[in-house]
Amino acid sequence: MKHFFIILLSISLSGCAILKGTKQESTNQDKITKAENVVDKTLVELEKNEKGKKIQTSVLAAGISYSLSQATNISVEVETALSLNERIISIVGSPHIDELKKIKLTVDLLNSAIAEERSRGEKLLNERDAQINKLQKEKANLKNKYDDQMWDIAETAKEVAKTADENKATLNQMSGMFGLNAVWWGLKKFFVSCLTWIIVFCVIFFILRILSASNPIAAGVFSIFNMIASGFISLLKGLTPKAFELSKLTHASETSSFKDTLVKVVDTIQELKQKKKDNPDKTFELQDILKKFDGVMDEAEKDVIEKILKEQKWIR
Repeated sequence: MKHFFIILLSISLSGCAILKGTKQESTNQDKITKAENVVDKTLVELEKNEKGKKIQTSVLAAGISYSLSQATNISVEVETALSLNERIISIVGSPHIDELKKIKLTVDLLNSAIAEERSRGEKLLNERDAQINKLQKEKANLKNKYDDQMWDIAETAKEVAKTADENKATLNQMSGMFGLNAVWWGLKKFFVSCLTWIIVFCVIFFILRILSASNPIAAGVFSIFNMIASGFISLLKGLTPKAFELSKLTHASETSSFKDTLVKVVDTIQELKQKKKDNPDKTFELQDILKKFDGVMDEAEKDVIEKILKEQKWIR
């Protein structure tokens, strides 16, 4: 009885561990972490986009200052524009030397009196416009992507919260009847799992048993089932030695010994019957029959006869 309660307690604790276990928590945490990683990557891309826009702003501001500084007879308005533009540069930062050289070249070409050079300057400016346009479109796409990902992570959080609420409700339900509900849940889980595996095993067993009659590969695979069954029967016999006796099951060697003895008894009787048939006038005494048995049987077979006599209470 003590062992029975220990088994019940173990099953109930394992059932609670399955329900509450780290696997469910790990799965939920993985979902949240995966969604957060996706959002983090998008934020990094947004930061790169913002950095690119600042660089272009810095370059254009530097170009404005350079162009205004080329003017002669600078008016108050130009000085004001230069002063404000310097503040823009201080906010977004100064461009790299190579970018600064490129924008100065573009400004010089645009301000040139030669039409061909102005055309080259417009071409360079159009190329920069394409870069700015790309950054703007990329920013819009990334913003939409970010919004979608934030929506997904919110939905994932709702799903995780719902699962947690369901698990908590199940735990509350299992805590009833002083925890006996958990015992019942664990037992039911155990038997359902075992039944599932047994059904799968039986289906595979019968398929291989049918195919093994005609397919050598299936027969080879089926031999594994024979080994498993043999090991299981050996284990069962070791645990319950009386079960085989009660179920009328015997070893193959024991069956063979009884069969061999019976075969010799039948052969001897048939031989004597044949001799009687060939010579009707001849009579055989009981001693003749017993002597014949004694001559054809070995010690093991004589022991079988003696065992039967003892079981039938003819000898003690």
